[in-house]
Amino acid sequence: MTLAAQPRSDFSLKLRNSPFWLLLHVGLWTLLSSGSGWYLGVPVIAAATLLSCWLQATPWYLRLTRVPALAAFFIYELLLGGWDVARRALHPQMPMDPAWVRYELQTPNAQVHLLLSAIVGLMPGTLASHFESGTLHLHVLDQQQSWADTVARMEHLLAAVLPEVERR
Repeated sequence: MTLAAQPRSDFSLKLRNSPFWLLLHVGLWTLLSSGSGWYLGVPVIAAATLLSCWLQATPWYLRLTRVPALAAFFIYELLLGGWDVARRALHPQMPMDPAWVRYELQTPNAQVHLLLSAIVGLMPGTLASHFESGTLHLHVLDQQQSWADTVARMEHLLAAVLPEVERR
């Protein structure tokens, strides 16, 4: 007599990733609160973990071996962009051609899209505003520069760090 595998209930499927979300939220609380305020942190962590499970959010799996290349590129572009913005501020005769531009996203991974918009917003001279049907809308300080190559390289590096994970 063999027992057939029983299908999981909706509740157990939702709780499947709870250890990941609990550890993530505890880590974030510890980092952001300097390890204090646990009387407020415990209910917030519990609520955030339950919400993440209820929404069936997919955990972020990282390829840690790809993080150094992403970090190096980001720091390089951060310094280069900061230098460019400082030069433009100190030399008003330097050309500026600010504009709203569109970047066609190459990867279907929503996690990459979210992180790309956040990282682009941190880089001097650029600001991501929103996504619309596979397009990231950006404001750039000078549309004549090679902003698209930089964003494409950043998207490629993020896609290497955050592989697309199948939802089960």
